[in-house]
Amino acid sequence: MKKKIMRSLLVLFVILTLTVSFAGCQKSNGSQVTSAVEMKNGTVTYPLTVTDDMGNSVTIDKEPQKIVSLSPATTEILFAVDAGNKVVGRTDYDNYPEAALAVPSIGDFNAPNVEKIIALTPDLVLASDFISDDMRQQLEATGAKVLVFSPVSIDGVMNNIITIGEATNANNQASQVVTKMIADRQMIIDAVKTAATQKSVFIDVGDFFSAGPGSMLDSMLTDINAKNIAADAATPWPQLSTEQIITSNPDVYISLYSTPEQIKATPGFDKIAAIKNNQIAYYEFLSPNSDLVQRPGPRIVEGLALLAKDVYPELFSN
Repeated sequence: MKKKIMRSLLVLFVILTLTVSFAGCQKSNGSQVTSAVEMKNGTVTYPLTVTDDMGNSVTIDKEPQKIVSLSPATTEILFAVDAGNKVVGRTDYDNYPEAALAVPSIGDFNAPNVEKIIALTPDLVLASDFISDDMRQQLEATGAKVLVFSPVSIDGVMNNIITIGEATNANNQASQVVTKMIADRQMIIDAVKTAATQKSVFIDVGDFFSAGPGSMLDSMLTDINAKNIAADAATPWPQLSTEQIITSNPDVYISLYSTPEQIKATPGFDKIAAIKNNQIAYYEFLSPNSDLVQRPGPRIVEGLALLAKDVYPELFSN
């Protein structure tokens, strides 16, 4: 019983992590790279007003010198736009790049230590939409500016990078990062368009919870010309029954939690094409590959490439 409870708690943590990363209101534009990402270049003039993913207009009076990042994704973005030297606080899970590990941690992303954050006297705090209204108000009361990000598509991630670049006076660096992301993403999209047959995919984030409409992973499957068997679900994180999965008969099974051995041992799953053809991709939770596909930062296109290669290995054999 204790083991079952621990498994349920871990699955809940996996789902919570994904929800924190991808909850929001932005929409994917399908299988074509967006042209709506507005690049910004040159030196920023302050005061500067930017709008975050919650629709909040935030005025930044001067160039931030001390930044606290409350999500692994925003930490990666800050280092990618060469603002890493301004980061004075990060969460326990901010493990990339390696230089981020030298920054003091302010605790877990879902329960950061507010006192530690305030003691760091940040000018700017970057967070996911998991931040509570109370915490935000406490931080803003100290004079810190708080920006909240919650992209649900690669387009959204790129726009976040541009916004963070502007907020930190790193326009040129942010535009360079996004320009490369656009080019790399287009190469992947062009490659998967050549697939002879569109494949169907089931993404299992634990206990058969999946990535439905409004999730980053669903958007990424659209990008790589794959059919998500949970695409018609009523929520972004639906739990499918084993019967639903067997009936949908996915060509590829992507797991962020259960091992291939556990998946194969599920009664009835031997009938599924993905199992019969050994088309199982396992990205162990908190592993480097798991981070690539679920962390909405500069490496999300690398995650897209990973998904594309595991869904259509025949197209990437060379």
